[in-house]
Amino acid sequence: MTGTERVMVFGAGGFLGARICALLADRGIEYRGLSRTRSEPYRRCDLTAMHPYALDTQIGMYKPTVVVNAVGATFGAPAELVRANVIAVEALLASVRDHAGHARFVQLGSAAEYGGAAHGTSMPEDSAPHPLGPYGITKLAGSELVLRAQRAGADAVVLRIFDVIGPGAPDSTLTGRVIRDLRTRQLIEVGALDVWRDFVDVRDVAEAVLAVALADGKLPPLLNVGTGRATLARDVAGQLFELSGLAARIVDEAGQETLLGAPWQQADSTLIGQQLGWSPKVALEQSLADSWAEPDQG
Repeated sequence: MTGTERVMVFGAGGFLGARICALLADRGIEYRGLSRTRSEPYRRCDLTAMHPYALDTQIGMYKPTVVVNAVGATFGAPAELVRANVIAVEALLASVRDHAGHARFVQLGSAAEYGGAAHGTSMPEDSAPHPLGPYGITKLAGSELVLRAQRAGADAVVLRIFDVIGPGAPDSTLTGRVIRDLRTRQLIEVGALDVWRDFVDVRDVAEAVLAVALADGKLPPLLNVGTGRATLARDVAGQLFELSGLAARIVDEAGQETLLGAPWQQADSTLIGQQLGWSPKVALEQSLADSWAEPDQG
């Protein structure tokens, strides 16, 4: 990169976006955070609702060298998922193309785009995607727009990020939901936790995003971000229960439909390690301990 980077982070008010902005600030890198809600220090920008002219003005005036798209919806009606995960990506790509054509576009994708894999196997970037449910389907559609732009000559990279945990995780994540239930109801419902996931700490993910955003030269169009080790979700809930020290009630309803999708996901993150030297640093146990110690869960 040029050494005079200006990074725009869309979705700066979210779990990942806020951590990325904090890391940029710590490194002394100029950035502008934009969020759907008007919360300091970010500017208000709702990609799902704003007029294209307003978006063009934001990008044209700031002239970013890097654009990070951390906007996305995990739950909601299909139309809401399409607006956040597909239409917003298309609008942002068009505006960057027309008003910051040399900027690197970093799309935060999801392992849900892959769907599942055979138990015990890792998922490299060339795995055929078979998403399960509206979230994975819409995230894949958004990523395909970015990959299409890359094939047309744009400097664009999709990060397929596995299950993000860590301090401040919202209720939409596994650990956020378990911590909320432990604190408010002293209850863990474990019937929906018989799935294996590659849990990666939000601080490591932010480091990966910055490594991609600021790297020199051309990068592969698609990079996985995970630890390369799957853990049973039930065991993660159990570790949080032990950390809490609470006399919680554990409910195990046999046959309960899983809320977490595919039975097995595990990243093959070899490529991002080879390209950028990135590897996860925060152990699962440390991430869970820090998550429980965090006073407020979103």
